[in-house]
Amino acid sequence: MRTLYFYIVLFCVLFTQSLTAQVSFEASVNKEQVPLNDVVQIEFTMNSDGDNFSPPSFDAFTVVGGPSSSVSYSWINGKKSFKKSFSYLLQPKRKGKITIGKASIQIDGETLTTNPITLTVTDAVERQDPRQRMNQIQQGSLDKVHLVAEVSKSKPFINEPITIVYKLYFNANVGGYRGNEIPTYDKFWTYSVDMPQRPELKQGKYKGELYNYVVLKQDIIMAQEVGKQVIKPLSLTVQVEVPTGRRDFFGFPEYGLVEKDYSTQSITIDAQDLPQKDRPATFSGGVGDFSFKVTPSTQELKAGEPLNLTVAVSGKGNLNLLTLPTPLAHSALEVYDPQYSEKLTPTAFGLQGNRTNKYTIIPQYKGEYNIDPMEFSYFDLASKQYKTIKTDTIKIHVLEGPTLPTNKEVAGADSPDDQEFFQKNKATLTFVDQQQTTYWNTSLFYFLLFTPLAAIPLFVVGSRLRSARANDVEGNRLRRNNRLAKKYLGEAKKHMKDKALFYEALERCLHNFLKAKLQMETSEMSNDNITEILQKKAITTEAIQSFMSLKNACEWARYTPTEQVNIVKDYETAIDVIDQLEKQFKS
Repeated sequence: MRTLYFYIVLFCVLFTQSLTAQVSFEASVNKEQVPLNDVVQIEFTMNSDGDNFSPPSFDAFTVVGGPSSSVSYSWINGKKSFKKSFSYLLQPKRKGKITIGKASIQIDGETLTTNPITLTVTDAVERQDPRQRMNQIQQGSLDKVHLVAEVSKSKPFINEPITIVYKLYFNANVGGYRGNEIPTYDKFWTYSVDMPQRPELKQGKYKGELYNYVVLKQDIIMAQEVGKQVIKPLSLTVQVEVPTGRRDFFGFPEYGLVEKDYSTQSITIDAQDLPQKDRPATFSGGVGDFSFKVTPSTQELKAGEPLNLTVAVSGKGNLNLLTLPTPLAHSALEVYDPQYSEKLTPTAFGLQGNRTNKYTIIPQYKGEYNIDPMEFSYFDLASKQYKTIKTDTIKIHVLEGPTLPTNKEVAGADSPDDQEFFQKNKATLTFVDQQQTTYWNTSLFYFLLFTPLAAIPLFVVGSRLRSARANDVEGNRLRRNNRLAKKYLGEAKKHMKDKALFYEALERCLHNFLKAKLQMETSEMSNDNITEILQKKAITTEAIQSFMSLKNACEWARYTPTEQVNIVKDYETAIDVIDQLEKQFKS
């Protein structure tokens, strides 16, 4: 019993001491060095409620705020915590070191005090205009947004695929963006990678700092000329969320959207020529890493039966620009035009996939015939050397059918007799009676007589209708626009409910219009080339700018993940633009 009593007393003493040790009363300041014309906040906090709080003397300060008190409770993992504080805002009256004395309070019958705090008061500083400070804060948010163009290689070979990726890095809230200027790739072949409608948010480092970013646009380009070419920057207007300096009803800071123009850096591509040394005669412009195969569907068949010969190039590189070899076969094998197919996927290394020509070949005679070996040459980027792939001779065995005629049999073929070209003269003449026809007083006579008289009123009415229609300026404009829209924009109108299909069709319509009026090919339709040709055709500057703005709007809507488009407006603009150009082409 005595031992049990001893442990109970010991437990109570330790528990009481632990409770006493948990009670705290402390003083803290928000800064220990304060300018003479600035204020410092001092706060006295305790973790248990008390009475008779007595602050220290503030003789060396002017109290500009306080005392203010606050109480908070919290429960964490079932444990209750308590905090109570008293705070003051103080402005020093003199420079030097100033010591703030002890504060006291009574908690559970015991008087607790804080430790003294020493501050260093420095010279007064120039006060910053609050508006200027807010501008700096807003500018700080705007500086956390960066529009960047990343190029995979700046010194490629001619026809070597390189990738340009346009990224928007941001560490501030972005409300949206719209395109101002889209880069053009003059003297480059271009393949624009389709982007998702909702860009994927990713994280990456920009200048050593971690940022959020989205990919706005990705293009695969291949230089078509040797030398340096400058690609103009991408320009966007971005809406960035910045603090306004105001607070809402609950005291939280308010934010607003500010628009700022951002642009990428200009990109210089220095294209190198492919080496002339050891260039094969069969080189057709392929640059990359490829394989080449020629596969017949069968090598044994009867005369008149078809076989398929598949000529395929696969790999990665400028697949779209190389030329597939053409098979050469014996004259007894009739080779028809090929059926072309391709499957190309854009990657960081260019286009990856395959291109195929499938030839239908029909043998005419029995026998054994050869399809000559074929060669495909390309420039290998890894070794920086030309490589040639050569296939074997393909033997075709025609098992049944007519025999191929010899030269003698061909030369000895029957020729027509000269007598077949002449006919004998008849011995007697045959006379044909002349037919007598009547015209007067017939139905045809009266029809031709009265028809012009009956047509005179119709001609007068028609003339008046044409005159009224010619004076109807607005009606003529609408009818002309309807004809142009039906001729060039019919496909785009069908897809007005689908953004991607609409702008793809609209861009194709604009290209078809130029092809019809200027006899241009698609490969010639760079922005500078179009502008130059339209200027030579004496098209007004306003009409050229309208056309180019519409063309850029189509490219922006197709190749960037944005929903900030107006399909109806762009369709009506296309009608007006084509109408202007149509009239100027005719004048």
